[in-house]
Amino acid sequence: MTLLGLLIRFYFKDYVSGDARGFLLPWYDAIKAKGSHSLSEQVGDYNILYQFIIYVFTLLPLKPLYAYKILSVIFDYLLAIIVALIVDGKPKVKLLERIKSNKFLGAYTAILFCPLVLLNSSCWAQSDSIYTFFIFASLYAFIREKYSIMFMLYGIAFSFKFQAVFVLPFMIILYLVEKRFSISYFLIIPFTLIISALPGILMGRSIFDPFLIYMRQTGTYNAVSMNYDSFWNCIGGWSGINNDYSEFKVIASVLTVVLLGGLLLWTMKSEFKMDLYKLVSLLHISVYTCILFLPTMHERYSYIYEISAMMLIFLNKKFFFYGVGILMLSCMTYGHYLFGLDYPSLTMSLINVALYCCYVYKFTIENNN
Repeated sequence: MTLLGLLIRFYFKDYVSGDARGFLLPWYDAIKAKGSHSLSEQVGDYNILYQFIIYVFTLLPLKPLYAYKILSVIFDYLLAIIVALIVDGKPKVKLLERIKSNKFLGAYTAILFCPLVLLNSSCWAQSDSIYTFFIFASLYAFIREKYSIMFMLYGIAFSFKFQAVFVLPFMIILYLVEKRFSISYFLIIPFTLIISALPGILMGRSIFDPFLIYMRQTGTYNAVSMNYDSFWNCIGGWSGINNDYSEFKVIASVLTVVLLGGLLLWTMKSEFKMDLYKLVSLLHISVYTCILFLPTMHERYSYIYEISAMMLIFLNKKFFFYGVGILMLSCMTYGHYLFGLDYPSLTMSLINVALYCCYVYKFTIENNN
């Protein structure tokens, strides 16, 4: 399965996506032209850690497109391993014994051949598997009760992509419900972000630059939905750039905070007893809520809750069709962007909202019982 996964990814090695052509490759050329001095200024919208890694790649005899894809494909495999370790549910058993189990091998194979994982890295040349790996590694550290490592790994995920912020509500809920670690552990996150930016800081950049990069990203797009089957598509078709963004941005953000607050209150009042299945469920529903209701969501932002949906299948077989439905929706949006395939946006958004509502109902009913 490992070799077959590599073979399929190799097939897409020369595919140039719109993002690669318009952003990734020009950024690579700019970094290569400026050499180490490129670390003293912002090139593109990735944070300093990723920019440093690309600089290292420019020193190697690699085709730029391959450099991006090789890095992401490596993390495809690491992501498959860490997800398999989590769903296997036996953290105290020796690793060599765990990788022989059917559940480990099944989860490893499922993640490796998930169309979204495969297309995201080898076809799109995107880096979502990188920060997602560190998020699930952080979750694994929580399971192992390694809380300082948990926050350090989450900080690394945040250093790669701002989209890691969608996991922050989950971590806050985890703190308030479980109380297994001190609130001071949250300070590890910005500290890790600063440490990860040292290559740029040593070249003269401010320690605030890693944070300012993300602040600037929040104003990059002015649309309520960006090729994602958002809740907002169901009530007015707010897809693409439009003049209604400023009004709906506030509404969407407030609604999301209210829903997350409701999730927190329900979790605390229901005497939520955390186990592996409920831990993954809580991660899934909190991230799903953020992506579905926040403005300016791209199709790739759902990567975390799609991976957690696959994990739920291995933890509870009743979620098989739910997980497949989640993946099919995202496959259609990927196909729309990568290959120009048409799809009924309104219909897909309605299905997405229906899936979310069904899961919320299932989640609350299960835990009330």
